Amino acid sequence: MCQKYGINFSGLDDYGIIQNINDKFTGEKITILYDPGFFPAMLSTNLRNDGVPQEGNLKKHLILFEKELEKNIPDKNFSGVGVIDFEHWRPIWRENWGILDKYRQHSIKIEKEKHPFWSKSAIENRAIQRFEKAASRFIDETLSKAMKLRPRGQWGYYAYPYCFNFTPKNPDKKCTQNVQKDNDRSSWMFRTGNALFPSLYLREKQLNELKRVKMMEGRINEAKRLVSKVTSKQINIFPYLAIKYQDTFSFLSKQDVLNAIKIARKVGSRGLILWGSYKDTNSPKKCQQLMDYVQNTLKPTIKRLIN
Repeated sequence: MCQKYGINFSGLDDYGIIQNINDKFTGEKITILYDPGFFPAMLSTNLRNDGVPQEGNLKKHLILFEKELEKNIPDKNFSGVGVIDFEHWRPIWRENWGILDKYRQHSIKIEKEKHPFWSKSAIENRAIQRFEKAASRFIDETLSKAMKLRPRGQWGYYAYPYCFNFTPKNPDKKCTQNVQKDNDRSSWMFRTGNALFPSLYLREKQLNELKRVKMMEGRINEAKRLVSKVTSKQINIFPYLAIKYQDTFSFLSKQDVLNAIKIARKVGSRGLILWGSYKDTNSPKKCQQLMDYVQNTLKPTIKRLIN
């Protein structure tokens, strides 16, 4: 992305930093498919594919997903990391809280219209049943399609498994028992794919350094717990580390980068995904800032670990 400004990030392999040819967002080493295919979603202007999974057209979604995958990853021998980044809703009903609650409310509305004389609890139970059954099919069959089309790749969904630690509902390191139960219920997803991408998006002001360490440990340990349950094949863990704090938008400190790498290495992770927004590379100034960060923070930090 920065080559058009004359800034080249070549020569990073010596530090164990792997990148796509020409610094492309999609390439032979890693490809992130953002909201691919035709997943049902409640958008600001319309209901895409009827809005919720139980009303959506799965066949149409899979056809469009395949076209998108073929376009972004034309190499049938692709052996890199493939991330499906879909965040409009979650397959577990009770995890659709906050801004995602609209999917639960719309699902209940559908059942009310179909069964006007049913009790409130019967309507909600029916909505939960239909939503979760259809949601799991959309998530699972999309992942199966990716595995079938590019079987040598490392495939999974961004942010899974969830943990929700160090949030208002859970200010502690460990994921709650309810979240662990939800992840156990989603084990079909982890058995279909072969990679987990727990999200390590850090906040600079809300959490101090020690709490940021505990947050990362809690999320990576949950991924490790789930991997240990699958004995039929190898599942790799690639923690997803945003290179900027999510509240101040400044680059991560050397210590936070060092801690993230150490924690990931401790559980046997194959590596970390260093993620940045396209907005971090949409001007010469921003590209130079990123280059300075790579040279002055990432390289020395990784070199310290290597040595």
